[in-house]
Parts: sequence; structure tokens; C-alpha cells
Amino acid sequence: MPSATRLFARSTLIMAAAAVALMFAVPAAFAKSCPRALVFAVQPTTTQVQTTMTPAVVVDVENSQGYLATNFDGSVTLSYAVNNVGAPLPANNVVNAVNGVATFSDLTFNAVGFGFELQASITGAASSPSQPFDIVTQLVHCQPGQTCQTETVSSAGTSGFAVAGTASTSDVLTATGGGFPSMSCTVVGGVLTFTVTDRSKTITMMLSKSLVQQEPGPGAAHFNACWGSPTPFITLTGKPSMFNPANNEYEGLLPDCSTGGPSPCVVSRHKANAGVEVITVSAPSGDPRISG
Repeated sequence: MPSATRLFARSTLIMAAAAVALMFAVPAAFAKSCPRALVFAVQPTTTQVQTTMTPAVVVDVENSQGYLATNFDGSVTLSYAVNNVGAPLPANNVVNAVNGVATFSDLTFNAVGFGFELQASITGAASSPSQPFDIVTQLVHCQPGQTCQTETVSSAGTSGFAVAGTASTSDVLTATGGGFPSMSCTVVGGVLTFTVTDRSKTITMMLSKSLVQQEPGPGAAHFNACWGSPTPFITLTGKPSMFNPANNEYEGLLPDCSTGGPSPCVVSRHKANAGVEVITVSAPSGDPRISG
């Protein structure tokens, strides 16, 4: 009988220990499955307007311990964290996650702009802002050893195109009409933006006859290229460009190349048929904005 009592007592202790372990195990498993945070696994990138963003943006839904919430198959929504031009939300910005992974394979933007940032959200959780990206009018892939050229883009009576020089590596040349506020040195006309990372370029911009007629005096002598860049440059007066905090860039009128002006500089300006003013600019690589 005493031995039976001891066996019964041991069994009770074993069952009690198992129950305690089970009580601690259930919350841990639940914590691993409960979504608490969203993280951009694949960030958005600069894309041509009305074209599916490639590679597709991917958002991971994670639990409080930083693990993928593999049992989450709910909807994930992308909205703007930064939208300086009031662009509408992109198409196909809501998808259902699969095992905690949301892939936005058909994300398409319908308005141009610069410095967009996205935020992913579900009920009760949201991500940090994505890395910045642009939505451009045109995007041209430049091949090694070859020049590349955009088509003409337009903004408020100002139009233009860019030709990028050769380089030993591939590059991307973009052109955008609009999608950016007027610059401090702009009198008339819209803003065009041309971007290429590692190639010099020549930009040709045209001011419509209606803009030329707005300018008093003989016309050609009064027009110049208003230039904006993330980095300083030398202006028409020989002084460094001024920083404009409203646009977060350096801005100023360009010097003439013929007078020894450093790049970027105006190669030529002339009046074409129908009273259109044509200005050609030689520019280094980078991300300039230009306006008449």
C-alpha cells in the first residue's frame, strides 16, 4: 500500500508539470502567429507612369518576435507616406498575403512625381515608410557602349528631350514633364526633369510660341535655362547656385558654354520656326530639373 501511494504522488507531479508546460507553450505559439509589424522585403523603385512596377513590391507580415506570421492570409494595403503632388493612390494597391507575404505584382501609378514613399498597413499595424522613388514619364534603358535618348516630354508650354552619352556600363535615363513645383528662377513655363546616373547628357528644350510672346523685349536674349540640382553649380553670374529649401535643391540660371561657363551650361539658343525658342544645354550626370 505505501508503494502505491508513492506511485500515485509521482503521477500527480508529472501531470501537474505537463500542465504547467502546456500553459506556457500555448501563449508562445500564439505570439508567433499574431501579426504585429510589416516590413518591406522588396522596396519600390523608380517606374514609368502607367506601367507595372518591376520588381514587384513585397511586404512581409511579422509577429512580435520578428518571425514571419505564416498563418496570416489577410489583406495588406499600400498607401502614401509621402506624396508631394497629391497623386492618386496606385492601382492594385490592396492584395491578400499568402503565408504572411504580400506581393504587389500589378502595382501601377497613374501620376508622375518625385520622392514618393509608401506605407503598408493591416488592421492594427503599419510599416515604416519605404525608400523614396520617382514615377516618371519615360524610362529608357541605356546599353553599354551606346548612346540613348528619350522622346519629348512636355510641361506647361515647355518641352524637351535628352541624349545621354556612352559609358562602359548600363544605365537608366528618365524624362518627366511636370510632377515638380516651379523653381525659384522660373519666370514662365513648366518644369522638365532628366535623370541619368553615370553619363553626361545633352538636353534640348523648346519654349512654345505662346511663352515667347509673353516675354517682353526681343525674346531670345531674355530666355535662359533655370536649372535645379541636388548638388551646387556655377550660375550665369559666376556665383554658386542658391539652395531652395522649398524644393530641397540648388537652383539658378545657367552660364553660356561659349564664354567658358562650366557644365552645366547653355550650348546654344535660337528661335526656330513658328517662333519657338530652342535652348540646348550640356550637362553632367545626375538629376537636374530644367525650365525656361
